[in-house]
Amino acid sequence: MNDESDQPGDDDDVAGNESDARIADGLAIIWEAYRLDEIPRATAAAKALVKDQSQHGEAWFWLGCCLERTGDYRAADKAFLRGTRAKVEPQNAPFRVSWRHFQAAVETAGDALPEKLKGALEEVSLVLADYAEPVLLEGFDEPELMGLFVGPERGDLLEGGAPDLSPRIYIFRRSHEHGCSSRRDFDSEVQQTLYHELGHYLGYDEDELDKLGRG
Repeated sequence: MNDESDQPGDDDDVAGNESDARIADGLAIIWEAYRLDEIPRATAAAKALVKDQSQHGEAWFWLGCCLERTGDYRAADKAFLRGTRAKVEPQNAPFRVSWRHFQAAVETAGDALPEKLKGALEEVSLVLADYAEPVLLEGFDEPELMGLFVGPERGDLLEGGAPDLSPRIYIFRRSHEHGCSSRRDFDSEVQQTLYHELGHYLGYDEDELDKLGRG
């Protein structure tokens, strides 16, 4: 006969749901401040979250992201390491690359484009940056973007008229580092981002890019 006291029950479910809710609420606060480039507020929120949820990998990961953005890489790496060892939702540590490697990865991605897409790439301005400025993140729920297309699509340009803004593709280094765990992953993700944003310039929406394997 089983001892019912040893079996998972409603109390465990309630505790788990409450923990999930606190994580979700805490991350939402961090992400909002992070998007707005209010890094002291984001860092304070992340420290509060890891104090409350010390075994959750995402809490430590985002503390690492905030500390990294202040330039405290040693403390950031410690937080990222804690995130890899977390019991709940462990996270991969970012794979950092030099700015020179980032530039080279983007150049290599451009060289790997099919010839018909290379012509399209020459029509847009490529902007490389570590992070997206708050104005670029307006309307997004995500705290970071891999890349972003801004400006008129190619079809609009062909219709004539003088656009207020030239077409641009932004590619961000840190978000690629945060989503990758090796040099190969980083280079591959940069190539995927370039394809994706160039697709937006050519008029493809998110669903169409997903179908093409470039989502």
